[in-house]
Amino acid sequence: MKSSKTKIPATRAWIAWSLLLCFETLCQISLKQAGRVTGPFDFSPSAFASAISTPWIWVAIGCYIGAFLAWMTILRKSTLSAAFTTSAIVFIAVMFSSWLVFGEYIGWLRLLGSIVIVVGILMIGADETASASEVPPSTAGTGPS
Repeated sequence: MKSSKTKIPATRAWIAWSLLLCFETLCQISLKQAGRVTGPFDFSPSAFASAISTPWIWVAIGCYIGAFLAWMTILRKSTLSAAFTTSAIVFIAVMFSSWLVFGEYIGWLRLLGSIVIVVGILMIGADETASASEVPPSTAGTGPS
């Protein structure tokens, strides 16, 4: 029987990925809502004042901070190339959230694109798992020679 200590890193990784997905998605929804509330943005002082006066901007800033912390946790245990490409799952979450929250249209091409993204992420994950078992621990993470 395996000890629970071996499961903690995997659990932390899933939690970090879930938090990243939630923070990034909520951030984009909040920014869209802030834009709807404040109206056109022209980089004037009054436009900045209007933007920072909406709670949606502050939700977005909080989400950026939360996403940063989740991302740092993910990068501690993942390669940048695999983690960055896997983060593309956020595109799909934002697309479906914008459909749910704002009623935005999702056509067949977007759905097909989402499937392509998910398949690509699964392929990258499979390749990462295979290559991780091939790299000796003493050279893992040292970069190109």
